[in-house]
Amino acid sequence: MPFAVVLYFDGKEEQAFLDIWKALAKEKLSANLFEAGIRPHITLAIYDELECQPCENELAKIASRTNPISFQISHLGVFTQPEPVVFAAPTLTKEFLDFHRSIHLGLVNKSKNPWERYLPDQWVPHCTLALGFSLDELEKILEKCLVLKFPLEIIANQVGVVEFQPMKDLFKYDLLSD
Repeated sequence: MPFAVVLYFDGKEEQAFLDIWKALAKEKLSANLFEAGIRPHITLAIYDELECQPCENELAKIASRTNPISFQISHLGVFTQPEPVVFAAPTLTKEFLDFHRSIHLGLVNKSKNPWERYLPDQWVPHCTLALGFSLDELEKILEKCLVLKFPLEIIANQVGVVEFQPMKDLFKYDLLSD
């Protein structure tokens, strides 16, 4: 099973995303992300194989020297391949890109088969709002997602690893507190 390294938002910031997940699931417009056992997040990396203990140690070190990351979620987007996905996307900052790169550099010898679309210089950071839907439903999904009031001020304060499918939180670490 693959492993995702994810960046979680502060609890109060993630509520807007949870509300959209619930609304889309209620109308059966998207896979039920709310009941999937995950929190809103931005995926930093996915690996087919991960040495969990060395990875956990490395992420703990990275988290202990990284302040919470502030950024704005500024727009909606749509991926069309390999399946349609509606997402909210951040405006990238140097701090955000440096953190992403540090994750990949720190895990390079503790992982195998990174998914290319999450590698530095190829990554399109996003928070998934809807997936597992027919393109015929796209307009209705976008209407539900437009309740987000951009820009959203986000503070990411945890990094963790999730094994999937099914989703299973393996571990997470708080970013350095101020």
